[in-house]
Amino acid sequence: MTAGRDLRAARAQPWRDVAALLDPAGRCADPLATGRPLDWYAIYAVAAANWVAPTLYAELARSPQRWHAVPADVQQALAELHRLNESRNARLREALRRTVQCLAAAGIEALLLKGAIALLPGQYPNAGARIVGDLDIALQNADVERAAEVLMEAGYRVADDVDDPWFYDHLHHLPPLVDPSGQVCIELHREVLVPGASARALPLAVMRQDAQPFDWDGLRVWLPALPHRLLHNILHDAVQDGAYRSGYRSLRQLLELARLREEPGAAALDWAALLVHLEKLGLGAATTAQLEVSRQLFAQALPPGVHAGRAATGSAQRFWLWIERPGLWPYYKAARRVRQLARNACTPLWYPAKWRQLGRIWTAARKRDGGALGKLVG
Repeated sequence: MTAGRDLRAARAQPWRDVAALLDPAGRCADPLATGRPLDWYAIYAVAAANWVAPTLYAELARSPQRWHAVPADVQQALAELHRLNESRNARLREALRRTVQCLAAAGIEALLLKGAIALLPGQYPNAGARIVGDLDIALQNADVERAAEVLMEAGYRVADDVDDPWFYDHLHHLPPLVDPSGQVCIELHREVLVPGASARALPLAVMRQDAQPFDWDGLRVWLPALPHRLLHNILHDAVQDGAYRSGYRSLRQLLELARLREEPGAAALDWAALLVHLEKLGLGAATTAQLEVSRQLFAQALPPGVHAGRAATGSAQRFWLWIERPGLWPYYKAARRVRQLARNACTPLWYPAKWRQLGRIWTAARKRDGGALGKLVG
């Protein structure tokens, strides 16, 4: 039993060390100051797998004393990941500027979301260290269909891996568009989050009302207000990506949440009133769970008036469960699939919807392959 506890603690320790090394507010005890030997290879593995390795490099390299404590091969790997990500972010920034300029020429103003905001000057510490996926853009004064037409006329195209464009008809964004360079994907949002309670908690129309203009070297873009950035971060990870129910969370998103909570003005946010609104939509526990995990990782106290109930605490415990017992995760996923299949099988509307989806995928595949697939099967 003791050996089992020691093993679980050993698996969790690199996560705690990474969080402490990245701590945006300096509340965590510095692992390098404890005299405890650090497992740098495990720390690197956690950071790389969770898309925060370039950020870890930026934090450690600020101090020669801390940087010299890192083994040479880990130094080399972290520095290379940071270099590659910095170069990629430069390309993303160029693509974002071209896209915004293209839209602006048609009188359409962009409202930037998520990682796209980090590419702007002064919006993110060590901007080259933040890993960005697709560029998420909403529109401040136009609908997405008009914006898509403008970009398509300028040489943008639907991504090749979109097998079922109809799938996006009821999603919160259009099929991803690839910019003329062929290297960057743009997601034009018709809503901030997927349809359902999350979209009702943070409608795009409300985000537009409170958005602030930002001058990007003579080019105007719009940025969400800080409360909306916080809520978007929480609901995206906890609800849209399923972290609240599964417990399987993104360290990158949790770090982003911790950073946003340290922004000027974040302390004035009335979390208690916000949670009353979210509770009505069934999202209160999911939100509190994210704040509780942030507390456990980054030593950020829960906001005044916020208390982690049983559901939120249970979700936080599941977060550590998958870290301490990773072998259980495949069984959990299999059980979820079986349960979802059983639920679908008992839902009459699922059958025609599934056949329609399969038909659309088949049609799209035949068009993409020029009929070769149909001839081969035939």
